[in-house]
Amino acid sequence: MKTPPRLLPLLEDGLIDEVVCQLMSGKEAQIYIVMINGVKCCAKVFKEATKRSFKQAVRYQEGRSSRNTRNNRAMSRKTRFGQEQQEKAWLNAEVDALRTLATAGVRVPKPLSFVDGVLLMELITDDEGVTAPRLGDLQFSEA
Repeated sequence: MKTPPRLLPLLEDGLIDEVVCQLMSGKEAQIYIVMINGVKCCAKVFKEATKRSFKQAVRYQEGRSSRNTRNNRAMSRKTRFGQEQQEKAWLNAEVDALRTLATAGVRVPKPLSFVDGVLLMELITDDEGVTAPRLGDLQFSEA
């Protein structure tokens, strides 16, 4: 498999050993199975803001703010700097959510590191090595 350009720096820096294959591609990111120290993991490569293609993106970002009032003003005015800060908040929100859920005991992929818009995280599989399904693909029943 040809290594995606966004994963090349991680390979060169030794953060990942190998890109095995692409697992899936979605509206906000592409996910690859990678090897890290001999263990299969995931690399979630977030798409740039200009290349993300899903409706209602504003709803996902609603209510996000920074502790820095300068950043908040820039985000509300939609300046170039503000858009950059909004993008950072967008990317960090998922990492923060995964860490919060893991701390609360919810079985989610453990984030390993987050570098330049690439989230390296645990790959959850069953005993046969089959990757866990997406939540949207599951059917839940009342307990």
